[in-house]
Amino acid sequence: MKIALAQQNYHIGNFSANTKKILEAIGEARKQGADLVVFSELCVCGYPPRDFLEFDDFINQCYAAVETIAKESVDIGVIIGSPARNPAKEGKDLFNAAWLLYQGKVQGVVYKTCLPTYDVFDEYRYFEPAFEWNVLEFKGKKIALTICEDMWALSENPLYRVCPMDQLIGQQPDLMINISASPFDYDHDEDRKEVVKANIRRYQLPMFYVNCVGSQTEIVFDGGSLVYAASGEMVKEGKYFEEDLLVVDLEEMNKLQKTPDEVVRLLDKDM
Repeated sequence: MKIALAQQNYHIGNFSANTKKILEAIGEARKQGADLVVFSELCVCGYPPRDFLEFDDFINQCYAAVETIAKESVDIGVIIGSPARNPAKEGKDLFNAAWLLYQGKVQGVVYKTCLPTYDVFDEYRYFEPAFEWNVLEFKGKKIALTICEDMWALSENPLYRVCPMDQLIGQQPDLMINISASPFDYDHDEDRKEVVKANIRRYQLPMFYVNCVGSQTEIVFDGGSLVYAASGEMVKEGKYFEEDLLVVDLEEMNKLQKTPDEVVRLLDKDM
């Protein structure tokens, strides 16, 4: 299975431009033989949408864009980020969600668990954290799909009570995918690599990590999307501060087999 990571620059609330950009990347991924193309966190509406999330019209346009994008998923899987309404009366009205689209319709939706409320982030103000965790099945593969902060809950003194991957690993996923909107700072690219490698060390699975680029409000996003094999080897790295499309063959990656001890030694050597 070939997986494409679409690293793009979105504008908050510019649904027509964002959707057009996403559709163009779907077309290019299809040309390159990808079975699945993955986009970044809240790509449909742009990140961070902040108080726009409180307007029904804004959320309606998110849903309309998801429907438009789904129509282009007849022969290729698409993972996008967009808000999802909370059907329960309790809690916040929205989830920060990742949507799997295929065969022209929504095949599955997962919700972000770890909602940062520090530094430039204020997600818990708007979103409800996930309360259940399930892998998504696509073309015979089980995908552990998480959203940005969800992959960071690994420390010995975690900020959050639940680590999504700890919930998902029992369902025997074949790979991890994380969609992010991770801002730039001077050494954050190295921090991300360390966290990706920490996930590989813990779960012994390949990781596909996609980030966005561009500047929104006062925040700069630097890209640097990553693909790591379960062996601990970096397979591809996206450009920095530029749009990019990475296409990787999962089966070819899986040939880079190593024993668990060899994986740990390789990851420790790079950190």
